[in-house]
Amino acid sequence: MSEPAYADIARTALEQILATQLGAIGSAATLVADTIAAGGVLQVFGTGHSRIVTLELAARAGGLAPVSMLAVKDLVMFGGADPGPILDPTYERESGLAERIYELAKPSPQDAFLIVSNSGINAAVTEMAALARERAHPIIAVTSLTHTRSAGARTTQGAHLADLADVVIDNLAPAGDAALEITPEVRIGAISSFTGVLIAQLLTELVCRRLLERGINPPVYTSANLASGDTRNADLLERYDGRVRPIEP
Repeated sequence: MSEPAYADIARTALEQILATQLGAIGSAATLVADTIAAGGVLQVFGTGHSRIVTLELAARAGGLAPVSMLAVKDLVMFGGADPGPILDPTYERESGLAERIYELAKPSPQDAFLIVSNSGINAAVTEMAALARERAHPIIAVTSLTHTRSAGARTTQGAHLADLADVVIDNLAPAGDAALEITPEVRIGAISSFTGVLIAQLLTELVCRRLLERGINPPVYTSANLASGDTRNADLLERYDGRVRPIEP
């Protein structure tokens, strides 16, 4: 049986990320290390499938403890909003969500933001970036520059995510994300989650190495499914209690 075409797409994407994005990831790692060293946390936000990348960074075994995941569902879980509207997949286009999510989270002035959006065009992510910028938080964007600059992208007003960030990491996904054409009418093989998770893990490693260079022991979670996990994580949970959101089981 021949190898699936997506396997070649994935290999190529990995190689291209390593060839073209390590500089941006390194700059982002320095920004995050500065934030952690100053006592801040990294606030990560995305909507739709971009939440996969934020979840990879937050409360992850082998991941940094000072990472708090923000999401539209926070309006229900922490704000008591009606859950009905957030079940609409187009809800991320509604203006005003970002400010409500931000106010619920109450970020500290020293916190940084990492915002993930393949398209980089919907109101929730662009307004979150604009809000973070107005309040002087450093901003990292993980987005598809091909999509956000595509003539075929859905028309929106105002700046896109990439225009608002201090550091932009390109996930190298094509416009529309689906990278494999099966027929002229059928495209499959979304790539943004795959490259996004790779970026998240590269970023985590480089942040830890930068902290070690400064003589700071990286605050990293141990798997709770190891016998030593709960004990080793207890101090981190206490240190960031009230500043890092728990994620659902």
